[in-house]
Amino acid sequence: MEIVAAQTSDVTSAADCLADAFAGDPHMIFFFEGDPALRLELVTEFFSILMVARLALGMPVLVLKSEGRILGAAMGYDTQRPEWLPDHRERWASLQQRQELMVSRFEKSQTISEKYEPSAPHFYLGVLGVHPSIQGKGAGLALIEAYCDLSERDPVSAGTFLETAERKNLGFYQRCGFRLLGQGELEFKKPLWCLYRSKNVRGIS
Repeated sequence: MEIVAAQTSDVTSAADCLADAFAGDPHMIFFFEGDPALRLELVTEFFSILMVARLALGMPVLVLKSEGRILGAAMGYDTQRPEWLPDHRERWASLQQRQELMVSRFEKSQTISEKYEPSAPHFYLGVLGVHPSIQGKGAGLALIEAYCDLSERDPVSAGTFLETAERKNLGFYQRCGFRLLGQGELEFKKPLWCLYRSKNVRGIS
């Protein structure tokens, strides 16, 4: 397996992989509740839009490949938060029109994130996922270390910030050197945890 910078030609395969990886994720279910088949379609489009937009802006997007097949991806922002291009904003608006509660629920998630996000310049890891067929085999650790290495090499960045709504992920991220900054509730008994890994911190996995 190898981890490389993503290309536009990787988008479709990577979005499909991430949709499978996040099939039961509480965050995705919160954003796209309802029929599971429709959710899979919406989540796939969600990841496709994110990846295309971030690639166009030169933001960090990594894919894990094995024998030409994409089995994982990690993406987010570096210390900059540039505005999306018009075409990508239009795709996002179209996605919102297909899910009535999406706008308010994204705002809720963002409010929690902004409450705990560090003030110092940092990288944001918005998406980290590996295909179910290789989960638990070190692929996630390899991806997160590769992403954090980008932050380490950036002279402006002080670390890497992320959120998760999946309780079982907390221990994994903490073993990777992340510390819990705080948490909020997306809905009753549906927490969102915010974590941060400072520069020069290494995981123990």
